[in-house]
Amino acid sequence: MLFNELMIDIETTGTKPGCKVLSLGAFGFDKNGNQVEFYRRFSVAAQQQEWLKDDPSTMEFWKRQSSEAYAEAFGGTTKPEEGLAQFKQFLYGNFEFGKCSAFRVWCCGLDFDFPILGHFMNVYGFKFPWIFWQQYDYRTIKNLFPLIVKEAEGNTFKHNALEDAKAQMRGLRAFLDWKPQSDE
Repeated sequence: MLFNELMIDIETTGTKPGCKVLSLGAFGFDKNGNQVEFYRRFSVAAQQQEWLKDDPSTMEFWKRQSSEAYAEAFGGTTKPEEGLAQFKQFLYGNFEFGKCSAFRVWCCGLDFDFPILGHFMNVYGFKFPWIFWQQYDYRTIKNLFPLIVKEAEGNTFKHNALEDAKAQMRGLRAFLDWKPQSDE
């Protein structure tokens, strides 16, 4: 079983730091091996005053999604500073950080979730509690071992940050538990 592992996922209005963050989902196994989760949907209106932007192509993407997915993504009411303070409490209450800890945080693309979430947190006065070398990329595993992780993911509600994080963690666990077939 995995311990002190966390998968994060965000839904956004762009693909670069400085865009709005619609939601933040986190799912993992705390320092005691218990499953823990966090999900907040952020108010888009509250992010207007911080000069966070929308990318036109990403907004077109959202318009092509189902009405349920769009409503879920854009229906948040949590003020970013409150949701991020709650995220910080969730992290410190469930995980051990530091140079000697076994903590690992994963996302589906080191060039997307971490930079955007890091900028978003900085705008509201927060920083990642983990060290940069504790960041891992699930997308690489997913692309190198698609037969192992695809079936395990089983996500039926795409573009929901928490459900995506759970699906990605299922895929990661399938990969980490995978044993190659013996030719004997």
